Amino acid sequence: MPNKKLATSSVLISFLLVASAVFAIGFSYTAWNTSGANLQLAPLFIMDPNSVTINSQGVFSCITPVPPTPPTHCYTPAMIHAAYDLNPLYAQGLNGAGETIVIVDSFGSPTALKDLQTFSTEFGLPAPQLTIIREKGTPIYTGSAAQVDWAIETSLDLQWSHAIAPDAKQVLIETNTNETEGNAGFPSIFQEEQYAVDHYPGAVISQSFGATEQSFPSLPVAQTLISKYDQVYQHAIANRVTVFASAGDSGTYNCINVACTTYAPYPTVIWPSSDPLVTSAGGTWLQYGWTWNPSSPTNTSFITTPGSRTEAVWNEPYLPAATGGGLSVLFRTPSFQKGISTILLNGARGPLPSRGVPDVSWNAAVNGGVLVYLGFAGTGLSSSGWYIIGGTSAASPQLSGLIALTNQLADKDGKRHVGYLNPLLYMLPSSAFHDIVPLTFGPGKVRISNNSLYGSGVPGYTAGPGYDLASGWGSPIAANFVPDLVSELPPA
Repeated sequence: MPNKKLATSSVLISFLLVASAVFAIGFSYTAWNTSGANLQLAPLFIMDPNSVTINSQGVFSCITPVPPTPPTHCYTPAMIHAAYDLNPLYAQGLNGAGETIVIVDSFGSPTALKDLQTFSTEFGLPAPQLTIIREKGTPIYTGSAAQVDWAIETSLDLQWSHAIAPDAKQVLIETNTNETEGNAGFPSIFQEEQYAVDHYPGAVISQSFGATEQSFPSLPVAQTLISKYDQVYQHAIANRVTVFASAGDSGTYNCINVACTTYAPYPTVIWPSSDPLVTSAGGTWLQYGWTWNPSSPTNTSFITTPGSRTEAVWNEPYLPAATGGGLSVLFRTPSFQKGISTILLNGARGPLPSRGVPDVSWNAAVNGGVLVYLGFAGTGLSSSGWYIIGGTSAASPQLSGLIALTNQLADKDGKRHVGYLNPLLYMLPSSAFHDIVPLTFGPGKVRISNNSLYGSGVPGYTAGPGYDLASGWGSPIAANFVPDLVSELPPA
């Protein structure tokens, strides 16, 4: 059971008092990025390579799979609503009305609103209420690989936060640079998040991007910069803004330079997901109405199992891809994780217990990804249409939508908005979550138990009962999670 010993207010106050001293001292064998290149934030989605075969099929591709064989499965909003028990909330009138979800992405998308409208029409959702803010000018879309990646990310974030909280207002804040973290200064993406916190108190911010902790040039540089970025997150807490960040898509095997030519030979995690002031969104593998039936780890065979629901830690060896998760080298164990076993948080490294990630998870699989409409083309994307997309970038906006529903119920019940989620999250009962444990699939008896990226040789962390470093507390059972979370909120 989650730790309920500490009152929410005392957790929050004690954590803020030590926020400036939360850094770990660094581990002796940690290799930092010494190439001189700046750390670069990257969107954390994975597009299904088979999507091109269904990009004109729309909703039907999720219901009646098309070639190649075996096909990739995908989900519509209605399927996700059923799989995560959201329908009882919608039946109560909880749809996000009056709430705000903020998406911050480099470049944004040249067709963001049109694509969101297409998505809404296709699935019978309410018309979107989208505000696009470009404080530093409209990005000029050239179709470069970087811009295409961020445009895909933007469409995913908008469409799937809307799918979960269809009546919530959405704010897309676009920067006009490909975000790079230098040794000094305040990068555009954090300036825009500061704008969001100032102008949308009580909102939810989804960050579907990140970079390996060790891709900062050194520990002192990381400490200096993150202390500055944390001012934004602390301001978010003061304004009761909830902030999510995706935990990563390559398990514990992450690159430590901008070009991704160098990978750490030991387990690593992604920042800003690792920041204790942020709620880390990990990934699961939801198999809804079908079950993976492999003869080997790289086989994609399945059987159709109508009405079934299986959810494993996200690890698709045939891609390969897996959820991020593990122990931070930048942050010590925060107050809200004091109830977690120190054996789990100590691991094999470091003199002090570390911050563990993720905190909570949601479906991030590619085979079983979400359907996204893209109305643009460019490098690596030959045409517009419907695409299947996974990655923990899919988890963060959907969890943000869930908190928008929670804030709506809080308003109704005379409670404060969620704001800083982590201390509350660790107080919820186990009945609020789908617990993620090791599962065995197929005649080949392939076991999916951890987040080690297949073929990397870098060990991962095992999913298990209660909190673990592969799935956090697991995925929310929305009909329980939302009222349980509201019950922990103080009066407005």
